[in-house]
Amino acid sequence: MKKALATLLCLVFLVGIGYSVITMEMGVLLASNSGIVAAGNPYASAAGAEILEKGGNAIDAAIAVSLALGVVEPYASGIGGEGYAVASFNGEKIAVDFRSSAPWLASVENAEALGLTTSDLRTGPLSICTPGVLAGIIELWLHGGSLPFAELIAPAIRLASEGFVVNNTFASTCGSSYDVLMENAPGFLKDGLFAWEAGDIATNPELAETYRYLAENGPQAFYKGELADKISNLIESKEGFLRKTDLENYRALVKEPLHGTYRGYDLFVPSIPVGGPYLIETLNILEHFNLSAFNWDDPLVMNIISQALTFAMIDLLSYSGDPEYVYVPVETLITKDYAKTRFMNIDLNQALDSELFYTDYLGRPDLFENTDSYIEAMLAGAGVIELEPSSAGVGEDTTHFAVIDRDGNAVAWTQTLSSFFGSGVYLDGFFINNEMGNFTLDDTSRGLVPGKRPVTTICPTIIEKDGKVVYLVGTPGGYYIQSTITNVIVDLIDFGMTLDEAQMKPKIIGSPNYPEFRMETGYPENTRLFLEEIMGHTVREFDFPYRSFGSLNLIQIQPDGLAIGIGAFRREGGASAPEY
Repeated sequence: MKKALATLLCLVFLVGIGYSVITMEMGVLLASNSGIVAAGNPYASAAGAEILEKGGNAIDAAIAVSLALGVVEPYASGIGGEGYAVASFNGEKIAVDFRSSAPWLASVENAEALGLTTSDLRTGPLSICTPGVLAGIIELWLHGGSLPFAELIAPAIRLASEGFVVNNTFASTCGSSYDVLMENAPGFLKDGLFAWEAGDIATNPELAETYRYLAENGPQAFYKGELADKISNLIESKEGFLRKTDLENYRALVKEPLHGTYRGYDLFVPSIPVGGPYLIETLNILEHFNLSAFNWDDPLVMNIISQALTFAMIDLLSYSGDPEYVYVPVETLITKDYAKTRFMNIDLNQALDSELFYTDYLGRPDLFENTDSYIEAMLAGAGVIELEPSSAGVGEDTTHFAVIDRDGNAVAWTQTLSSFFGSGVYLDGFFINNEMGNFTLDDTSRGLVPGKRPVTTICPTIIEKDGKVVYLVGTPGGYYIQSTITNVIVDLIDFGMTLDEAQMKPKIIGSPNYPEFRMETGYPENTRLFLEEIMGHTVREFDFPYRSFGSLNLIQIQPDGLAIGIGAFRREGGASAPEY
């Protein structure tokens, strides 16, 4: 770690931030005893550090980061989006679900009457679900915010009005979406005509005005009043489903996070309809292997991790959904005994047969309804024994950041529009999500129902050891999220890597969505050859660093309380801390 900390070369004071904060960009470590923020854009992390310097706590700072990201990463998240946060505050763990929900006019019946298919719900006005970001901010602020909301939104207002330097990520994302932006949001473009280029000073006066309105009237003004009327009227005029009543009735949900363990560490993650249960399941499977006896780039380790991820993702695709509408056996999926049944499917010698994923490799959590023993469950499934009936009822494009304050309060927060620029619908400086594309037009657990929240893979994670926070982990990346988080947890815990080592190491992906073995370049050539020629994998390599393999923003807290943070180098992120 001392060697890693020697990489602290300079202090960066960012344009548009009025307080002295220390920021390290592009995957450079930053250490602080005064709290730290790691985010996908250094301006956003600096906004959070400013709040910490002013005496705010981790929740205050997280709110400031969320709002600032809407300015400097408007393609990935914003107040038209949604997400999930997990927090450890004064020793209490909470999870805030501010996932979007289907509007009340959005039903299978209405979709069929309009002749719509699922592809029609993936972009444009019909793809819009009720946004949740500001409702999540409300719940977190009520739980532990200490500064007025107007102070928390002030750094974002300053960025939007005074401007910030456009980085390569911002420029390339705008450039690749230029046609969509020109058609739907010319006001977002430079001079209303041109894509932003790296080095430009970008402003968003419309968003600055919207944020000033929220600063004066409070975040609830998004859901009621003048702004809510404008959102509703715009979407109705474009023949979308969302109406003001959807905004008025929307609430973020405060829950208990799911708890799992891995090699003596405690994990706190969000539950369904997002990815927490399946991260725990993956790690429960991996716990049966002594991974630390190998090197991180050993093909045997890579094969095991890939298969564990694949089995857990099969369960995510098969057993997930909004718990208010469908029954999902979450408590079974995260048990150590259920993981043993998935562990038994792993083939140490060769790749899985991808044609069998949804047949022979489908998990059977239903067998555990009458027992908590994998032995009895599997014997019953094979018809060898009978069990007494149970009386149990049956009921790419994202951003992540992490914050810890000087008192050890911590927040891991992931927010998204779903696709880059969401639906493409633009109003008053912000884009609105296209989360409707995560529903199906059938009666499955993912089927479209008014008020229902869609399934996604986001997974902000807090990891503790002996009752103290030691890691904050999370990433954007769609179906790559579970793989990237698993990669980094194994690297940190099993292989003892430092944050920068785990951040900079190439990653692998395990998922039934991809029949090939996906990996970044940077592994030894013999490792790739072994996976292909000995194990039978069809390897597909992506040039390192490939952004979709995870833009991790990480924080570690050492036993003496020193916090170490690192921003996502794949996305030009940064870590910031108060100067004092």
